[in-house]
Amino acid sequence: MNSRPIQKLPMDVIGKIAAGEVVERPAAVVKELVENAIDADATAVTVELTDGGITSIHVSDNGTGIPAGQMKMAFERHATSKLLTAEELFSVHTLGFRGEALASIAAVSRVVCTSKTADAEYGMKAQVEAGRFVDFREAASPVGTTILVKDLFYNAPVRLKFLKKPASEAALVSDYLMRLILSRPDIAFRFASQGKTVYRSTGDGKLETAIYAVYGKEAAQAMRRVSGNFGGVLLNGFVGVQDLSRGNRQQQSFFINGRYFRDDQISRALEGGTEGYVMIGRYPICAMNLTMPYEQVDVNVHPNKL
Repeated sequence: MNSRPIQKLPMDVIGKIAAGEVVERPAAVVKELVENAIDADATAVTVELTDGGITSIHVSDNGTGIPAGQMKMAFERHATSKLLTAEELFSVHTLGFRGEALASIAAVSRVVCTSKTADAEYGMKAQVEAGRFVDFREAASPVGTTILVKDLFYNAPVRLKFLKKPASEAALVSDYLMRLILSRPDIAFRFASQGKTVYRSTGDGKLETAIYAVYGKEAAQAMRRVSGNFGGVLLNGFVGVQDLSRGNRQQQSFFINGRYFRDDQISRALEGGTEGYVMIGRYPICAMNLTMPYEQVDVNVHPNKL
């Protein structure tokens, strides 16, 4: 029987537990950092990986940047500029809102964050290891934010042991970036792994161009535009059938108000609507956005907001 007294956990233990809820692998780190970039109104985002993100993850953007006086606060748990009241949870317009990303990532890695706002003469550079600041100073920087995450889970070897091989981790990041390119054709994304560019989108705002960046010229020309509205929901996107069909649903991308989500019912509806155009045992591909009032969508019902 446990006879230990009830007491508060040390902050470093709290940080690691929280990190485990937010950061299970490199793809989760990339997701949190890129969502922050998008919420900061970035129009260009670059993601670079080394060893699938286990050795390093480098995310840079041209967004609004973090004001110098708020840099340290950005690494605190539950610290965010995106949410203030409980009522705002019922109408979430941003991709992130929990204020956990930087704190959780920094708790299980070595992070260097450099950021500058448009009205600042200099940027600020923060170096955080295992949740503790080891350096904080002014630094030259373009407007926007650059974050380098090194040695993921170096202080949590059990978690490190459960990661897949670097190529598999890189593939998960690649899949996430593919969805982002399709959901936000207005943002120029570049994704590189081991120094090689995997995806590059122009950010011209056209879904057709984003599809070209992901699937190539022939697929972009062959996919068919679909659109409609029902019950206050607008639907717009592209569907690929016949030779573009796949052996699984992995290439089906659905978005609600620009946020990627998964739903078997909608997948089945897509497959029902394309019956006769796809061989039995094959699945259509798509990039489909549903637009509806924000207050009708609760993104917080799923731990990964999927």
